[in-house]
Amino acid sequence: MPKSKENESKYQSITEFYDGKSIFITGAAGFLGVVLLEIFLRCFSGIQDIYILLRSKNGVSPKERREEIFSRPLFNVLRKTNPSVFDKVHVVAGDTTLPNMGMNEEDLLKVTENVTMVFHCAACISFFRPLRRRYRSSYGLDSIRNAQYSSVQLCGREDRYIFLQNVTGVNNAIELCKKLKHCEVFVDTSTAYVNCNHDLILEERIYGIPYPAERFMEYFEKGEDGAFEQLHSEIKPDFPNHYVFCKYISENLIREKCSDIATVIARPALIAATWKGSLPIGKGFLKVLLAKPDVNLEVIPADVVANAHIVAAYGVANGRYSSPFVINCVPYGLPILFTILVPRLVKLVQKHPVPNGFRYPTHVWIVDSKIEKVFLSIFEHYIPAAGMDLMLILQGKKPKIFSLYRFLDRIMDVTAPFITRGVEFETENFRDLKNAVSPEKAEELYTDLSDFKLNDLFDHLNSGAPQYDWAKDKKTKAQRTKLIYR
Repeated sequence: MPKSKENESKYQSITEFYDGKSIFITGAAGFLGVVLLEIFLRCFSGIQDIYILLRSKNGVSPKERREEIFSRPLFNVLRKTNPSVFDKVHVVAGDTTLPNMGMNEEDLLKVTENVTMVFHCAACISFFRPLRRRYRSSYGLDSIRNAQYSSVQLCGREDRYIFLQNVTGVNNAIELCKKLKHCEVFVDTSTAYVNCNHDLILEERIYGIPYPAERFMEYFEKGEDGAFEQLHSEIKPDFPNHYVFCKYISENLIREKCSDIATVIARPALIAATWKGSLPIGKGFLKVLLAKPDVNLEVIPADVVANAHIVAAYGVANGRYSSPFVINCVPYGLPILFTILVPRLVKLVQKHPVPNGFRYPTHVWIVDSKIEKVFLSIFEHYIPAAGMDLMLILQGKKPKIFSLYRFLDRIMDVTAPFITRGVEFETENFRDLKNAVSPEKAEELYTDLSDFKLNDLFDHLNSGAPQYDWAKDKKTKAQRTKLIYR
């Protein structure tokens, strides 16, 4: 809830607030993190430094990943108009799952001396991975094949699992904030579905648990699986997947440990991305979708979510909002029904075929019955998949289409709780963000969705796609259409 305007006295404007600031961002290589970084560089020329935490990935060093980030089309305008602005961005090698974010002593000293704001956008968004991982003993390998899997599953060291990323990572971000010489605000990215196990309207507050969230971390670190599982089983109602559960625990960690830190928890719904991470519908794979036709798909543009992070941080630090300030970043007043969305996506892909199409996207069945979904999937998915796999085998290639459809079925199973029942969200805090800045700045850092139209979303997908996924194969529209019909 906003405070009275009497408390709004620290800074005259959001521009003044960010002038001279040094900001620390995790997850800067992710979709939301990249958008957040671009807005900071474009809209706040007075920012002094931005430190981005990156780890080596697939043999690519943190510095090389920085160059990959800035080579994206999102930064085309800045590269042409103000290329020197990228000098403000400094790479810090590290890992959110490690103490001190995995930074070396020199980088840690630099960050703690200079940084005043932390934006923690890093997360492991996985609905399949287990909560825990089994460490390989230095005296020998633990047997993975004989492990008994439950909601607290154990796997090998080479995999990074969801509790470590989403709970330990948040805890490490909090500990970093406590080490900063002057921490003005901490912003954590959660999810709008963090409390979706409740049937009532999901409020903009932290839903507490009857015991300290740190006990989960204690049992996790000690490897006390039985005690961990016992705590997990006592939280009712059950959570639909481990990702949501971990976000729930991490929010409670913030409630327990951030009483002396101005904190924002931003809960975005499904962030609308470019076609670079295109939906299976676009490739023609998905013909049957398990969802309620009259349920809203909570989709929100990435730039609106990034703007909400920036404005909310200013509002809390400026005294307008109480800490912890929770915002449900959801598309209020914008009904996006599956019966409207899916046909529009199909028409969009028919007009602008994506590369490497699998089948021509003529239709998608939307059903809310599992029996009906199984029946249709046999004819729409698995029989064609078996035929195509047979062709691959005859060509001496590895069959893969059938297993792909099994994977898509797993995705539908874990997303079913979100798209087969309606969820209502409180949005008072989110709606008030437009009042936290001047009307001129509100035009630039827009968070008001009252004028947003569904056509706007499709217009941006349409115009943005050729710069991303559709540019991969360098083919014309006619050539791509021919490939799909072959």
